[in-house]
Amino acid sequence: MSRYIIVGAGAVGATIGAQLHLAGIDTLLVARGAHLAALRDHGLRYRRPDGEHRLRIPVAAGATEVEARADDVLVLATKSQDTAPALAEWAGAEPRAVLTLQNGLDNERQALRYFATVLGAAVWAPSSYLVPGEVIAPAALPAALWLGRYPSGDAPQTAPIAADLRRAGIAVQIVPDVVRWKAGKLLANMVNGLDALYPPSERRDALQAALRQETLDVLTAAGIDPADQKTESTLDLSGLATRESGHSTWQSLTRGVPPETDYLNGEIVLLARLHGVPAPLNAAIQRSVRHLVAEGAPPRSLDIDQVRF
Repeated sequence: MSRYIIVGAGAVGATIGAQLHLAGIDTLLVARGAHLAALRDHGLRYRRPDGEHRLRIPVAAGATEVEARADDVLVLATKSQDTAPALAEWAGAEPRAVLTLQNGLDNERQALRYFATVLGAAVWAPSSYLVPGEVIAPAALPAALWLGRYPSGDAPQTAPIAADLRRAGIAVQIVPDVVRWKAGKLLANMVNGLDALYPPSERRDALQAALRQETLDVLTAAGIDPADQKTESTLDLSGLATRESGHSTWQSLTRGVPPETDYLNGEIVLLARLHGVPAPLNAAIQRSVRHLVAEGAPPRSLDIDQVRF
């Protein structure tokens, strides 16, 4: 049986780690700062619909504290801007596979510089991490993954990893074209920046629709046909329904840490420039989030009526 080393024990990483641990699967969380201290001192406070679980999952500060094993699966669950240093830190390991549980389209490509077998996943996990040592996963289904070898095809490691995740109560669909599925998730992630910048309103809804169309146009220009999780998935996603308090960008700003906007809206801006098409809405959201961070302003504090493109 594999050991799962989860680098980045935030909302997604800790949810997956907690589910694996509860299923009796060998799991190690890698965290830092106050979160690491809380996990070491008190364990993970994991809040689910059936109540609160206090989980004593093994935890480490980094690769120097971990003796690598041949059966390890290295799971990247950091924000995308932290991928490069995480990969460099773990480059000496020789895991069975690397599994990325991250947004955007760039993480798997980076991982291939260091590791031969990289599995990507488009992830839906309506969980939140706002307090050190605590993760809330309020939906009946903790997470759904569309999992496949990057950039395409299959690998011998895919099916056993999928089996472990399913045993842990996570819905998994193995796909041969994981880039399409990650692009579909990126298309859905376009709400993240808006959710972080502006309170809900009809104008925000209209802007979201325009942003989605611009993103779809750019992906099309780049030759990427994003998968539609709702119509193409074979998974039962009814258990994911929940009332989220805020998307991941909002959560990052609330915790006072840099969000991954440069790998969401910024990824679309990059693709647009590479393929000679415009992406003014994505560029504006990217700039606005940077402005909010630079000013130290709270999330949802900008006036959407002042938005000009």
